[in-house]
Amino acid sequence: MRKAILLEMALCAAMTATASATPHIAETMTLAKGWNAIYLESTPTNAVCDDFFAGAPVVRVASYYSDAYSSTRQLADDGTEISQKPVSYHVWIPGDETASTMSTLAGGRVYVILTTEAWSSGEFLGVPAAPKQTWRTASSDTGFMNLAGVSADTNATPTAKAYFGEGPFGTASGSTYQIGGNKTAAPTFLPLAIGASPKLHGGMAYALTATKDGDWPGVIGARGDGVIFGSDENFAVFRVQNCGTKARLFRFTVERSASGEEPPPLSRRLPRIDAISAPSYTNVEENVSWELSLEAGEVLEQIFSLDRAGLEDGMEYGAILKIEDLGGSMMRVRLPIAVEAAKAGTAAYPAGLWIGEIALTKVSGIDDVTPTPVAAGGTLKMNVMVHVDTNGTARLLQRVAAGIDTNGTARLFKNLEDVPAEVESPRRISTVMMSVDTPVVAAADGSAFGTNTVFTWTIAPTASDNPFRHAWHPDHDGKTADYRGEAPSGDDFENYAYPIKPELWSIGNTLELSWHENGDPALPVNFPYSSDETTSGVVTWEVTGLAAKGPIKSVGTFTLKRVFKARTLE
Repeated sequence: MRKAILLEMALCAAMTATASATPHIAETMTLAKGWNAIYLESTPTNAVCDDFFAGAPVVRVASYYSDAYSSTRQLADDGTEISQKPVSYHVWIPGDETASTMSTLAGGRVYVILTTEAWSSGEFLGVPAAPKQTWRTASSDTGFMNLAGVSADTNATPTAKAYFGEGPFGTASGSTYQIGGNKTAAPTFLPLAIGASPKLHGGMAYALTATKDGDWPGVIGARGDGVIFGSDENFAVFRVQNCGTKARLFRFTVERSASGEEPPPLSRRLPRIDAISAPSYTNVEENVSWELSLEAGEVLEQIFSLDRAGLEDGMEYGAILKIEDLGGSMMRVRLPIAVEAAKAGTAAYPAGLWIGEIALTKVSGIDDVTPTPVAAGGTLKMNVMVHVDTNGTARLLQRVAAGIDTNGTARLFKNLEDVPAEVESPRRISTVMMSVDTPVVAAADGSAFGTNTVFTWTIAPTASDNPFRHAWHPDHDGKTADYRGEAPSGDDFENYAYPIKPELWSIGNTLELSWHENGDPALPVNFPYSSDETTSGVVTWEVTGLAAKGPIKSVGTFTLKRVFKARTLE
């Protein structure tokens, strides 16, 4: 039963991978005597509060949850909001487990800390996280303010307006406060001028008012946990958004991990020059930087390719992707680039079983001497299966048996009867688009999955599913019209004329999958990587043997998704 459940999961969704080599940045937490508001950019490798603050003169540590206000709102039956006090802080009090509501630190979060003396953690390593911030409408006279951290270089000193000015509290108004003071009961809020000195500092957090509710991380909106390569992935997609109100220039830099991992052999996909040219890649090495301009609200997708052939067995790889805003806010976001070592039995992208659908929308008329597909009266849809092995060889499949063996390895078999006992609860998958007598068709020489793949197969005159064959028809004896001799092959259309006129003939099939820009056959492209491991393109299906005047040609589109990561077809 367990193996059956694993198979269901493998067939229905892409497996989520976690990186074995987790890169780190170096941080230092410096606290003044009294109240401090700090922004922790990374999750420390030793994040347990008892250990991290061992021997420190800390009275209490409070973690601020900015989204508590939106996640705890309740409405009465009449639609009005119920007044309540959400739990927006979790606290850790040294030596008091009963009063403590948290036990570990996490990156990308604001902390309010009370100490009896100045203290420094010294340099520690941590896994960086993207800042997240939910804002709540607030003003200085309501008694509530938002706490927001500053992620910026140590030497950067932006003003509050430059850093937060395009956020929910508005560019022209709003109040900013620095948190401090020595009173044990509560911190002191010291007002800062929004557009002038004193300026903000990276690693610090501040209290701010806001004119509206909403999620706003800063002008750099990093999506995801970083550039993460699973054990069978050669590509990773990272997205970042300009969350500001004007166009901004972002700088990207790959830096070495503070924990010393070797940077992986990466390349970055470059923007296409036009719709026809194929996209190219450029190597990304340590301390390599590039700059890209984003309009307000624009989401930028960066695709990275990994050269797995350049990875050494047993070696851990990782790096840090740093993103900086050059548009005035001086905001900085650092995220991990992590590579997980390949696992036994897994297949590097795009190897594996791809399942999808072809949809034919055009077909040539049988009376055309030179058949040209025209719009059909409807859409003919059929399932399609393709297996790609680790060498890039593609095979079109009529049926396949998929299963997971006792070692947890995904395996594929041509026939259900070939599945060994160690593969529990195998599943048989099939399509109706191919002859049952031709369950596997290898792509033609020169074909490549992702650019242009051609499959050719023939349904024999005597095939069990030849549409011209009828087992109970009295004339289907393979004789000539005078019943005196064996009829010649039906593949020669000259034989259609009396007196030979054979009853059965073969049917030839040529199926071509090709990848194009927006489905336009005039704009071929290289195989694009998709984070959800789907792909689409143009399909052409030519059939011979059904019409005396020549082939019947159909044209449409195909969609495929990688659902099973098996290296080989057994």
